[in-house]
Amino acid sequence: MTTISHLEADAESEKFLSQFTNMHYGGQKTSELYSDWSDEYEKNFLNMTSGYEHPERIADIAASVLPDKTCRILDVCAGTGLGGAALKKRGFDNIDALDGSAGMLEKARQKGIYICIVQEVIGTGPLTKVEKGAYDAIVTSGSFVPGHLGPGQLRVLAGTLKPNGLFCMAMREAYLETDYLRDLQPEMERMQQEGIWKIERCDRMDNYHNGLSGRVFIYRRL
Repeated sequence: MTTISHLEADAESEKFLSQFTNMHYGGQKTSELYSDWSDEYEKNFLNMTSGYEHPERIADIAASVLPDKTCRILDVCAGTGLGGAALKKRGFDNIDALDGSAGMLEKARQKGIYICIVQEVIGTGPLTKVEKGAYDAIVTSGSFVPGHLGPGQLRVLAGTLKPNGLFCMAMREAYLETDYLRDLQPEMERMQQEGIWKIERCDRMDNYHNGLSGRVFIYRRL
């Protein structure tokens, strides 16, 4: 039975995310909003009617394509560490966190999951606190959202992967039709044509977030 708390969580979560679509926030402003909301973030998302399943689901997918549980993983837009916790449950123990929000990362730090926690806003220029070519995999979900990550960050993230490293990402399918993310798939395809990476999987995911469908993209660094 759906309770008032579930309905309130649905409304609060959607209200929070709608700020970025409607107000065109991004970068440092996005990080500040997440820091302000960090105390309520997990309560709202975990209590949604349909649950907050995409950290668990992308972790399942990552586990299916990453047989080495000691591989070095970068949890991009790690937030409070829900994705890292899901990876940890599946036996991965060499995980770093990257996020722009100090408040969210403090919550993540308290979970004791990560080897290294890096606070840096991901822009279109090189990352200053993350080593290039250092990671066997990037795992991220809920990060390619209006006002969050977009096409301009793909090459930056690809640069953190080792040759043969995997980029594993899940997102809401509907966001691919927004102005902010309309060029995401074309940019992925351009990067493949340029020999930066090659596609391994592009799958549709039912009930990705609050009853809405999602997409999973996996690319292998060349």
